[in-house]
Amino acid sequence: MWLKRAANYLWQRNPITRVVYARADRGLKIIALSLILVFVSVLPYALAVLFDCAVSARVQLVWLFAIGAALAHVGFVVGLVLLIYDRLWMR
Repeated sequence: MWLKRAANYLWQRNPITRVVYARADRGLKIIALSLILVFVSVLPYALAVLFDCAVSARVQLVWLFAIGAALAHVGFVVGLVLLIYDRLWMR
């Protein structure tokens, strides 16, 4: 019983869950999820630099961050287009 309650507590306070179920425009939700994607993709590289890992591992983590940042930029542009579309044409 306590495990189910703990899982429910974590699910409700999860930042991704809060963004998805927020009362906001869909463009804002996509922009917020893109920002979370950037933070998640930079976290392994930041931890590797912090704990002084091998240089070869850092190169792979930089590629992970680059791909995550590129996807986040695409998400930002899509979110911005959706915001403009919703504000101007969906009144």
